[in-house]
Amino acid sequence: MVTIKSQRAQKLLEHPIHIKNQQDSFMKRFPGEEINLWVALEWDGANVKKLSFAGDLQDHQKILLESMASLLIGKPITKLDDLSLRECEAFLRDRNSENALEGMTEVEENELKKVFQWIRVWPRYEAPVEYHFSYENGPFYRLKLVDKIKAIKAFLNSPEILTLYENMARPELVDVEDLTVYIHAPYSSERERSAFEELHLLGVAAFQEENLNFIPDA
Repeated sequence: MVTIKSQRAQKLLEHPIHIKNQQDSFMKRFPGEEINLWVALEWDGANVKKLSFAGDLQDHQKILLESMASLLIGKPITKLDDLSLRECEAFLRDRNSENALEGMTEVEENELKKVFQWIRVWPRYEAPVEYHFSYENGPFYRLKLVDKIKAIKAFLNSPEILTLYENMARPELVDVEDLTVYIHAPYSSERERSAFEELHLLGVAAFQEENLNFIPDA
């Protein structure tokens, strides 16, 4: 069991800055099974503007994520390459010589390291570009996998899709299998499900492929 020793860490538990009470549609779910975690990241140019978390988290996870966010705000996401759990723990100390936490196992440390690595590769979005499918390489169903992925990503980055998902988390491609496209997108509310149905219809029209199937990976 992890023991929280510093007053600074206790204050962050009582008055969190980056931990939210519940997830919202802008958050992405961490794919690991070890931690029930949702994350939202906003950019300011190349730097992290805002980082927030939600989920069923243990106290030591909450304060280390709070620490990580505090150390990242205003800096490039590449800082995570050098940011260690030790540095996050040190940020929470009352005195340099006394640890803020005690009793964290190697398994618990590795769980958080996986979260760090996942956030490190958070996708950056390019400026939206109007999308028109080209038949230069043949119809969509005949394309190589790499070309299907490129086409779907371009479609998802078009102004029409960004307008459809205004004030919601943007849809992101997960995988393509023949004519089945797995897309990470919000899908809990009626509005989100309606947007996804419209996304599917727009995809069928854009690629002129009536058998194209979009599957939500919320």
